[in-house]
Amino acid sequence: MSERLSPTRVAAIWAAALVLLAVAAVSVIILVNHTTFGPSQKVRELQAHLVAGEGAQALGMLNATVPEGNGLLLDGDGLRAASAEIRDFTVGKPEHLPGSGKVVQVTASYTVHGTEQQTSYSLQSVGRSWLFFDRWNFVPSILPTVEVSASTTNEVDINGLPAPLENGKTTIPVFAPSVVNAGFETQNFAADSRGIAVTDPNAQGTAVKLQTEPTKALVEEVNGQIKKYLDDCASQQVLMPASCPMSYSTSARVRSDSIHWSILDYPKAEIVSYNGEWALRPLTVKTRLQVTEQDLRTGASSEHSFDEAFGFTAELKAGTTKARVIPVASE
Repeated sequence: MSERLSPTRVAAIWAAALVLLAVAAVSVIILVNHTTFGPSQKVRELQAHLVAGEGAQALGMLNATVPEGNGLLLDGDGLRAASAEIRDFTVGKPEHLPGSGKVVQVTASYTVHGTEQQTSYSLQSVGRSWLFFDRWNFVPSILPTVEVSASTTNEVDINGLPAPLENGKTTIPVFAPSVVNAGFETQNFAADSRGIAVTDPNAQGTAVKLQTEPTKALVEEVNGQIKKYLDDCASQQVLMPASCPMSYSTSARVRSDSIHWSILDYPKAEIVSYNGEWALRPLTVKTRLQVTEQDLRTGASSEHSFDEAFGFTAELKAGTTKARVIPVASE
């Protein structure tokens, strides 16, 4: 025959069970509060909006002021492109800042092109929901900006989107973190600056100065014009071709039909930036002159061949699609 539990023992069992349930409930509340409502989760939610290109939701969470500028990286394809190279995004534990009251700092770690980066966010406690769950908001801020500048163009490409320039510059507000890829390419000039990571939520005016370089097409065009100029010089059957670098002086008599210039080695143009303009470094052409000379005393004729190098300079007038070389003969 089983022993009946006394009312006191039953009450004790129920009390213990209620205590266990209470402890479990408190543990669940703490866990949910930390994982679902905590400041670290707010950072994860923010990054999810950025990756999805949901700029309005991200701005709403941040309660951030948007500086003046081109907002092409703040929503949609531009925002997705700016966030696409942020990899392995992990969020650390919140840390209370001394003397900041209810403000905590949450640091996220991630990589950009294999390089480890970090961004720190400030959040403040703004009360509770349903008596148990903390409410956190990002401390209001101003979005970071990137200032892109370039020469020889009035428009650049930023993360795959066109961005007009005003006086050679444009300001781009961005979220942190973001990766900015800027560049441009015209027929004659191009520039590229990739992987500029904006990691500081308070950064203002991060400078991206595109270094313009001549394209292969421009170099080939310039070399082609120089070659034509020198070929025209060589076609002149005179000892001093007009407006050309080469010349030959002799006291002997020379038949004009015996004069033959040829180019042994054409110069290769080197285009450089100088005083805000584009210029050509001094050029050198190697030539051969074949000529028949008649000695004025003896009357004897003899054939000669002379190899010599001549230096000259040339001006370069180049725009985005056209180029003109203006040679200047010199000794």
